[in-house]
Amino acid sequence: MMQTATTDAAEMAPITPGQVAEVATAELEASIELLSDLDDRDRAAPTDCAGWTVHDLTAHLVGQYQGLAKPSVHLRHHHRAHVRYPALSRLDADHRQQIDDLGGRTGPELVVMLAAVGPKAIRARRRVPGLVRRQRIGWMYPGEPLPDDRLSYVLDVLGLRDAWMHRIDIARATGRPLALGSRDGVIVAQVITDPDRAWDGPPTLLELTGPAGGRWTVGLGTPTATIRADTVDYLRALSGRNDNPALQADGDSAAAAAAAAARIAF
Repeated sequence: MMQTATTDAAEMAPITPGQVAEVATAELEASIELLSDLDDRDRAAPTDCAGWTVHDLTAHLVGQYQGLAKPSVHLRHHHRAHVRYPALSRLDADHRQQIDDLGGRTGPELVVMLAAVGPKAIRARRRVPGLVRRQRIGWMYPGEPLPDDRLSYVLDVLGLRDAWMHRIDIARATGRPLALGSRDGVIVAQVITDPDRAWDGPPTLLELTGPAGGRWTVGLGTPTATIRADTVDYLRALSGRNDNPALQADGDSAAAAAAAAARIAF
């Protein structure tokens, strides 16, 4: 059920490592359940990630968890990817290398690997000390500007919503139902802090509907407009996957334009 309380997006407390571990575990279990139900035709289906099939996306997920479980693996992978794909951004090269390394595995093999490495990665992320979490890592991805380049943001915010959005990608590509609940709402709430930081429209009440939705004020001051949208539809727009989100707007007309144009890293 959608939360009824309204939260100021600028005042939301950062998610804690303990909360990340709890939500990430639920997200991993949901992804494994979804992937376990797929056949070869499903795995060959194209996704909203340009040029990626469901199988490619699954290999990417396994690669992400492998690097999270062992940072040394990620660093070696990062160097190899940049050498092999110097024309790509560092992030795109990383992703291409993950698919090169793991794309030859069968779908069932990748699911087994995900189930084995996922919990290890979640535990490893939770154990990262505060001093390390505060380190700036933007230098590793110079072509991917972030609103916060501390490791804590990459681990706890981007890491969660990347996996979550890819589950949506897979469900859409294969026509499978998308299971959403209260833990998904924690991910959605953390997403909203980013468009709020860069909001250039009038102060707005943003109402996202559905089981993972909620109500937030974005921008400075008392809201002069209300924007309503389906949670998944709007977050797909924020990620760049949907250029025409279905928005219901009341009040200042500039709010709808700002909401439709907002984009953030996923």
